[in-house]
Formats: sequence, structure tokens, C-alpha cells
Amino acid sequence: MKEPSHTDILIIGGGMAGGLQALLLAELGFRVRVLDGAPAPAWPEGPAAARVSTLSEASHWLLRHTGVWERLRPERVQGYTSMRVWDQDGTGEVAFDAADAGAAHLGWLLENDHLTAALYDTAQQRDALDWQCDRPATVIERDGRRWRVEAGGETFTAALLIGADGARSRVREKAGIPDGLRDTGHHAIVCTIETERPHGACARQVFMDSGPLALLPLFPEEKGGDGHQCSIVWSAWPHRVEELMALDDHAFGVALSQASGNVLGAARPVSRRFVFPIQERHASSYVAPGLALIGDAAHVVHPLAGQGINLGLLDAAVLAEELGRAREAGVAVDHPAVLARYERRRRADNLLMQNAMRGFKLLFERRELPVRWLRNSGLNLVNRLAPARQAFMHRALGRAGDLPRTARGR
Repeated sequence: MKEPSHTDILIIGGGMAGGLQALLLAELGFRVRVLDGAPAPAWPEGPAAARVSTLSEASHWLLRHTGVWERLRPERVQGYTSMRVWDQDGTGEVAFDAADAGAAHLGWLLENDHLTAALYDTAQQRDALDWQCDRPATVIERDGRRWRVEAGGETFTAALLIGADGARSRVREKAGIPDGLRDTGHHAIVCTIETERPHGACARQVFMDSGPLALLPLFPEEKGGDGHQCSIVWSAWPHRVEELMALDDHAFGVALSQASGNVLGAARPVSRRFVFPIQERHASSYVAPGLALIGDAAHVVHPLAGQGINLGLLDAAVLAEELGRAREAGVAVDHPAVLARYERRRRADNLLMQNAMRGFKLLFERRELPVRWLRNSGLNLVNRLAPARQAFMHRALGRAGDLPRTARGR
């Protein structure tokens, strides 16, 4: 019988959080294996993919630290230098500018597939890292003091198992950790649109009582883009989503332009529209004996602030930092105290973000006149007070909280 293939750490899931986790750990000298059920990531070509992510400054530094940022294709990475947020049902508005935060950008937009391909490409240069694709795990079980995983007809073992396998994590399920699932009541429409006026490297979001609509700029003009394409995330109640999805492209574009106050003029979809339910999750624990959860396997927040992937990348960085400290001290990677420190550093920040997103959603759904006056006054007050704007930008840039060393600016 063939002996199981053993590594220090085994990661289930080769997405954005799992890929970064693998690179950070390999850099620290750990022998790491990634098992992913999907095919090998491919570089995106042509029109933008439907699913895009907003990267914070902290995520940017993490990607630079691992050498991934330099492998991204500049023509498909859109930095945005300003952000505008307003209430459709009132006069409240706040505008953020990167210069006010002493930054070149407030964030960057890129396709999920693009980032995953860059992570995978970088991983091929790491001798201590074995990233295997088309390897869905069929068996995940605890075997004494190690984890045993069967995938693709082979058996793999490791002292530490990391679940980076998404919101419906099998690793979390096998560990017996409740996922804390909560339905937000919203569904989201995502697609790529073309607008009459250029986006000007500005990310925009309008709040309606039916849900928020985000217009996220794509394809920088200085790298060959036309500056007229945006990715949208339109969150709304299911019945409203059904109405919008039933419209033809022209009628949908008209509805979109009206909802956004014609801020970019006439708009039209240039890709297929996709719908997905918006659910929140927060695992009751991020760790178990010899196991840690990161990214969507541990928590899922409402996408209205675009912080989901940034939280997951910070999970990976903090876990790597704690495991690196353990290695230097001669402590086993599966030691309960090491994993507990990871959970303690990340759980509170993630819960704070989840509750903040829930609060924003509830606040802008309310139609009572006093509530509308309060939220519009609040937006305008933030817009007038530079310290308040800077506090919001500080959080959005990823400069707040217990940051790992690799996520800080040089």
C-alpha cells in the first residue's frame, strides 16, 4: 500500500485566500500543499469576468510582499482615486479622495480569476509549495494527531489542515463547526456595463430602500482601456431582482441609469447578468484541533463595502504570522495556543465589519422621515468633517486593527 504523502500544512481550496496563504507559508519555510477541485487558473482574456473584487491598501501590500502584484496584468487592474456615496432618497452625500488619506489610490478593482491566476503563477516558482488542481477532496478526517485527506485516488496527511474552501466549506463541516448562516433577504445582480460618460477612476455607490447599487470602474484608460466600463453589484429584494432580470438589455440599462441618477449618463449591459443570494456567515469558531479556517470558510459579509476578500487575505496573513512565530520558537504548528492567537486576532475585527455592514443595510432600508433625515444629515456631516472622512478611509484602506507586518506599507 502506498504511503500517504505528508506535508507540514495542507490547504483545501486554491482561491484567493488559499493561494495567498500557501505563498506566505512557503516563504516561511513550511512544506505546503494545496488541493483544489477546480481546474488550473487561467489568465482572463477579452471582456471582464462577472466577478470582481475590491482590494484595499493592506491587500496590495500583501500581494507585493509575495511577488504577486508584479505578475498582475496592469491593463486589467483599475486603481480608483475617489469614491462617492449618496442616498437616492434624499440629499445626503459623501465623497472620499485618495489625496486626503495621503495615498495614491483608495483601492483597486480586478477580476477574481485574474488574481487567482497570478497567485497560481507565482506558486509555480516555490519549491516548497505543491499546488494541485482538479483534486477535489473526497475524504477529510482526523487521524490521531494529524489530518488525512483523500483526493484524486491519493492520500495526503498534514499536522495542520487549513480550510480555504469557501462559504460551503467541507473542512468546516467535517470539523463540526456551525457556520452561523443568516439570510440577508437580498439577492445581487452582477454584470459589466458600458456608460455614456467615463468613470474617471471613481467608485460609486447609491443607497436605495431596496438595497445598494455599486458602480465599480474597470480597465484603466492609461493602460489601453476606454474608461467607460464598470462592474455593477445591484443588491435588492428578490422580487425586485426578478423584475430587473426580466427586462431586456435596453430596459435594464434604462432602469440602471435611473437608479444611479444618470451619474454616468446612459448605461447598457455588455455581459450576461448573474444573480446570487446574499448570505452572511460567521463560524462559531475559526479553529479546531489541528485545523484553522480562513476567508469565506470562516466568515461571509454583505458585499456593500467590498471588504470580503480583504478580510480573507488578512486572515491568511495573520495565520501565517502566528505560525511563523511558532516555528521560530520551536512550537508545533498545530499547538492550540498558536491557533487560538490567530482566532483572537481575527474574529473580533471580522465580526465588527460584519455588524457594520448589517447596520448600514438596515439604516438605508428604513423609509421613516426621521430616519431618512438622520442618515442624510450623517452623510453630509461626514462629508464636511475632514477627520470623519479620514477615519472612514483609514478603515477602508485596511490601515486599522491588528495588522500583520506583511500588510503594512514599507
